Amino acid sequence: MVVAEILTGIALVQKSVDFIKSNIGTVNDIKDIAKQIDGFFLGEEQMNKGQGRGLSLKEQFGSVESSAEDFINRRLLEERRNELKQLINLRFGPTAWDSIIAERAERINQAKEAHKQAKAKARKEREEILEVVKWVGYGFIIIGLVTAMLVVGVKVFAKDYTRDQKIRNGTISLPKMTTCRLKKQKVFKDKMACIYQGANKTYELEFTDIRIGCPKQYKCVFNPNGDEPSIDKVMESLRSIAK
Repeated sequence: MVVAEILTGIALVQKSVDFIKSNIGTVNDIKDIAKQIDGFFLGEEQMNKGQGRGLSLKEQFGSVESSAEDFINRRLLEERRNELKQLINLRFGPTAWDSIIAERAERINQAKEAHKQAKAKARKEREEILEVVKWVGYGFIIIGLVTAMLVVGVKVFAKDYTRDQKIRNGTISLPKMTTCRLKKQKVFKDKMACIYQGANKTYELEFTDIRIGCPKQYKCVFNPNGDEPSIDKVMESLRSIAK
């Protein structure tokens, strides 16, 4: 498994660098090769993951052949990285590569921090829920008895209204609806995220299968002054759904 990861990483690194080398003279924006740059970093991660991890001490240090291969692979990776850095800096400016590295590091840190905060929030919410359940549980038996008595009394004396009558007399309140129209859509593998906007900044986010697609519009609950869903969070949700 480890050897396969290293070989896959080497192939991905080489493929990404070769593509960028062949097309660097014709691209107008760094976004045009962003996929291949990501491919290089993915290959690098696979190589680093496969070197020295999941092996016994004997496997890591007891074989001259494996040590030599590890050394050669690291040198090849370093050469490809330097080659890619020179290509990008020559095409987009002397600080382009450093900017890519800094932005990637920032996004990784943001993702880690968001994951950390989400775990802390979930833990706090679980503790709060358990505390509420503990106190609510003490009153369930009494509430159940009182409710049963009230239900019996209501059935004896109350008139049975239809749903339309309950809506007219205010017993049932219907939420205000608005037309939400498709604003953006994002795709990851076979899943889609559909972002809709309605009146007064009403936003809705729906997930669907790519074969179904996003409807152009639908009736949604009027929820004014909302915040548009973050694209980063949308992509993160799509990735978690596609796993």
